[in-house]
Amino acid sequence: MKSQKNEFPNPVLAAGRDDYIAACQFGTVFDPEKIVVTSDDIIIPISYSLVCNGLQQLIDDNKALAVIGIKSSSSSYSRLFIFPKEETAMELHIPKFKVVKRIELTGSIIATAAMNDFKCEGEFNDLYFSSSTFEIRKGDVLAKEDTRIIYVDDTELEKPIASIFNINRTPSQEDDVMPDFSGDKIEINLKEELYNLYFNFKDFNNGSLRRYITSVIVYPVLVEAISKICEFYREDLDDGSDDKRWFRAIEGKAQKLGISFNTYQDSTTLLANKLLGDIALDALKSFKDTLDSEINNGETQMLGGVD
Repeated sequence: MKSQKNEFPNPVLAAGRDDYIAACQFGTVFDPEKIVVTSDDIIIPISYSLVCNGLQQLIDDNKALAVIGIKSSSSSYSRLFIFPKEETAMELHIPKFKVVKRIELTGSIIATAAMNDFKCEGEFNDLYFSSSTFEIRKGDVLAKEDTRIIYVDDTELEKPIASIFNINRTPSQEDDVMPDFSGDKIEINLKEELYNLYFNFKDFNNGSLRRYITSVIVYPVLVEAISKICEFYREDLDDGSDDKRWFRAIEGKAQKLGISFNTYQDSTTLLANKLLGDIALDALKSFKDTLDSEINNGETQMLGGVD
């Protein structure tokens, strides 16, 4: 359980603190699958649960409110959403273009009135507070949950996994292929000759060879990316890789297949093939179909002539 290190002048109901008896709980819940993105807003249905008679009575008496603090540090967006008094659920409407990269959500219960003798009879931890009362100011935190993060720019999760890659021409590069995993997307830098071949073939015959070309260029780099994710979890690294868009997109796709990188020990090549939609077989089939079509149309000349 994550420790709450913030110190408060009054008992606070929160995970990692033992100010209250174990039966008391507070937290918010949302289902990522029910988040809706419109042309203007990100809409998040969210609810809260409170098991604490003393705090619930304060809400009923208009002396406290349940709230959700929303913040997007990269864009300086910050707002407090208030649950209606008699409701435990609501929709958060967050302007889509005012947040960048991620949204941080923190549920709290805050005092809306000053109190000189705040207590929750029978619910404070007797070891610390016994029958103590506390002076509360308007705005003081009475309950708090750990901050959760929603990544708002994972468009790759709705697209083919290949869209987390950028394929670039790098004329001065000595090696044919050089992947770079340092950014939000994986940069695949190609030597000029290889890039020109890739560029010409990917749109050949209305893109009929695109899957084959993707398998040649992207497939091995995805294998390496998966290896890096496995290493991240195996070695319990803390290098920030899990905050990168490509890392989250691959992890999300794997989770939809019922695969957790915390325990995954099978072939990275096998997983890469699955994430790309069985690309090994599919790519060669598309190559064969295109080749057969060209031959049947008499547009392909067999090398070496005819015996």
